[in-house]
Amino acid sequence: MSSVNTNVGALLAQKFLRSNTAEMNVTQNRVSSGLRVSTVTDDASTFAVASGVRGDIKAYTAVAAALQGSVVAGKVAVTAGEVISNRVGDIKAKLIQLSDESLSTASRSTYNTDLASMVSEVNNYLSQASYNGRNLLGSGGTNMVVVGNIDGSALTVRNNDVSDLALATVTSNTDATARLSSLTVFKAALDTALANLGSDLTRVQSQTEFVKQQEETVKIGLGALVDADLAKESATLTSLQVRQQLGIQAVGIANQAPQALLGLFR
Repeated sequence: MSSVNTNVGALLAQKFLRSNTAEMNVTQNRVSSGLRVSTVTDDASTFAVASGVRGDIKAYTAVAAALQGSVVAGKVAVTAGEVISNRVGDIKAKLIQLSDESLSTASRSTYNTDLASMVSEVNNYLSQASYNGRNLLGSGGTNMVVVGNIDGSALTVRNNDVSDLALATVTSNTDATARLSSLTVFKAALDTALANLGSDLTRVQSQTEFVKQQEETVKIGLGALVDADLAKESATLTSLQVRQQLGIQAVGIANQAPQALLGLFR
């Protein structure tokens, strides 16, 4: 039936044109955002899963930052310990010099002044071996407990509580021998601290790398869930643009059909 009230051809052409426009909007959004699922209306279940994965990624980032902070604190302590260890060798040499009882009073006084200065330097290194208020080498600190993964598990970096070095003035060979004994005890404590710090630092660094690898793997999984295949979407967009042009032409042709009815009344 031919009618000027209802143009069936135009209505069908408009229907396909609307559908094509809707598909084009979806494809353009994917191309512009790079995401196949960018809103909950795209795919509700996938969007929900992706939201949880994004939360895990943020958690991994936070864990990695916490671990890195403990790594820095450990490295500061290790660096200070290595400097102190080298300085202990200088102190030992000075004590050997002071063990010579043939020294003049002036020379002994000078050597004792040097000794006191080096001891003070060592103790300053111990007290200043801190990062963000945490000292893992000197006395008075506490263990550093840091989150190790997004499940809340923790790692402990031990505080080593190395006591300050105390060496009194050396006035004789006997004094020097006693000070050397005290220095040996201090050096043993320092060596133990460095061994502990090295072990803890290695463990934390390994965990940091593990967490980063987990984060990267989860990001790959998230991409597989929500990322758009831009090559595919580009081809789809070109096809939809062609279909849109054809749809517009179809509407124009359908709208010309009622004009033919005028010929019946001439």
